[in-house]
Amino acid sequence: MEDTRRRFSLHRDRPETWTERPAQFQRFTQSGAFDGLGPYFSAIADTLIGPDAWNVPQHFGVPLVTFPDRVWDVPHSLWHVDQPPHLSLGALPVVRTFVILAKLESRGGGTCYIEGSHRAVMDFAKEPRTQTPHSGEMKKLLAKEEPWLAALFARNVPDRERRFMLEGGEVRGVQVKVKEITGEPGDAFIMQPAMLHTVAPNARATPRLMVVQALARHDVFTELMA
Repeated sequence: MEDTRRRFSLHRDRPETWTERPAQFQRFTQSGAFDGLGPYFSAIADTLIGPDAWNVPQHFGVPLVTFPDRVWDVPHSLWHVDQPPHLSLGALPVVRTFVILAKLESRGGGTCYIEGSHRAVMDFAKEPRTQTPHSGEMKKLLAKEEPWLAALFARNVPDRERRFMLEGGEVRGVQVKVKEITGEPGDAFIMQPAMLHTVAPNARATPRLMVVQALARHDVFTELMA
């Protein structure tokens, strides 16, 4: 925490100092602050990827912090997947687990995701192309063919919560709907790696505090690091 105070002038008991989105917690992670979660992350990866089939990090856990900024709406920007879409075909390439550290209510900054989007993304990835598109290019191509996604990614679409979270829509024949991660301390969420997701604003009075860990299959880790 001293590193956070030094770099961002943040104080836990002084909300007036919560003016930046803190990031780059490498020093905090490397201190081993979340290594106690390692056996739980490992058990998930062993189950879903396979024992000895994934790359073991030196330390576990990357903090995610979102301070209150008072205004909440369904995000229109920064929707993405975390690796090239083609890597999600076949055996599960990556396990990404979110762990809630403090009570996280709706509109509290929990990561937003498009329920069902992983099926549409994998369907897109199956199509033959001369060049494999990255996440941003895939978004543009999908938005051109799917009006629901085009509206979600547009800035000035009104009544976004009703349209995208309550009613939902269809993308490549898949029923989709925007959801947000909420829950109690200790709750864990495992995200399919082809699922579109994004950061969300925090309209509550307390920070969003989570830890995320991505564990990749050996061959996928090598490709991502190349």
